[in-house]
Amino acid sequence: MSRASRPGQTRPTAVIVIAPDERSAEIHIDGHRQVVTGQVPKDTRRAALDTATEHAARIGLPVLIDARDANGYWRLVATPDGVVQSADHPGTEEPLPPQPGTDPSGGRTGRGLIIAGAAAVALALVAGVGVASWQLLPLGGAPQAEESDDAVLEHPAPVGFTDSVVFDHALAPGTLPGISRDGEQLAFVGPDERLNLLAADGTREWAADLPVGGAEVIGAPRFVVYDGEPAVVLETSEELLFWPTGGGAHETVPLGSEASPQYVGGSVLVRSDEERLVASGGELVEVDLPDGGGAMLADGDRVLVATANGPWSWVDLEGQTEEVDPRRPDEAGEMLGIVTALREYVIIRWEALRGDGEYLAFHDSETGESVGGAEIAEGDLEDAAHSSGPIGSELLAYGPVVVNPGSGDSAVVDGFEPTVSAGPRVYGELTGSTVAVDAGGEPVDLEEGAQAPSGLLGENAVVVHEDHLYAIPPQ
Repeated sequence: MSRASRPGQTRPTAVIVIAPDERSAEIHIDGHRQVVTGQVPKDTRRAALDTATEHAARIGLPVLIDARDANGYWRLVATPDGVVQSADHPGTEEPLPPQPGTDPSGGRTGRGLIIAGAAAVALALVAGVGVASWQLLPLGGAPQAEESDDAVLEHPAPVGFTDSVVFDHALAPGTLPGISRDGEQLAFVGPDERLNLLAADGTREWAADLPVGGAEVIGAPRFVVYDGEPAVVLETSEELLFWPTGGGAHETVPLGSEASPQYVGGSVLVRSDEERLVASGGELVEVDLPDGGGAMLADGDRVLVATANGPWSWVDLEGQTEEVDPRRPDEAGEMLGIVTALREYVIIRWEALRGDGEYLAFHDSETGESVGGAEIAEGDLEDAAHSSGPIGSELLAYGPVVVNPGSGDSAVVDGFEPTVSAGPRVYGELTGSTVAVDAGGEPVDLEEGAQAPSGLLGENAVVVHEDHLYAIPPQ
């Protein structure tokens, strides 16, 4: 999806990236790339903004400008009559975050960057582009910065977290960030179409240019294991792109036209017609499945294969098989069947030990031991979603069942549709409202306008609002 056609975006968008030497700039408009140059920085900026305003005049519509250089990032609007102004508040420029890789406030950027050319915005409202609007982009040198301790969300925070902003970053329009399973790293694609990797404290570990257009990327970045090493993967309609989290060049794995990657385990499992494949050595390798078994997920170079009413097996690329027998929970009778496998767990329905209900249990996929479960009514799982989002490190949820795998404590929240687990809470939908549920099963409504977290990065929740990610601390 191009920037000009993304949902909720009513105006075309231009992306301007000023080169580090400030002698050239790339402008991306409507899928086309153009390079302009200047003898001095102000000429480069003037030429870049002229390109955006010329496009606005040509199409007769205002054009949003996402502009950045080595010091910062700005969002502007170019009108068909040649005026450039702030995208949000004409006459004043809202602070926006620094470019990934710059850290003017010691890793706590918030939204504290002051635009040195803010006064020029008002002037640009009545002046032509060639007069003053180039000043909206800095002429060089370190940007002014404020401490981010006072930065706050402009919308309510989710339950359990404050509205203070530890750091934030702009996202490529319509995209979402990805967070590692251990909460130690975050990956996102910025407006400049670069993949960024952040550490738990928000510092950037590296950034890499995308080898494809940002509009070709499907879904969020995902953290996986590839060839035995941790990696970030991006998916397009034609390939998987793997970057080692430790840094280095990416590797491409082609996808066939029928391929459907899945990410509910530690690695990518690819379904293609009747084949089940994993990515290894720059290609997709088929896994030889036992007769009667179905591939549930991949972890490293192994695939978890299960039958409906029996044990499951781990099968590696050499065809070696390790069988795992589920251990019957004390609260359960006979096994009714395997429901699914998500992350480190196989979810199984058992007969209730007493009564007519069922017992839903989460089993360790390596040992078969139950880590917790709860009695449910028959039919409670009819609308349960096959999603790994609610499988967290502190709480697990599937359908109405919420389990603490550390203590084994559980709760049943009738009608609950979990979407994501973040720390000591699971967020989801209940009777049409977004709620947070704790280990005790007590739902609390989120304030109107609050967003459920995408996950935890360190101790901070990551929330996304209007193509921007924010890290906010717990209460």
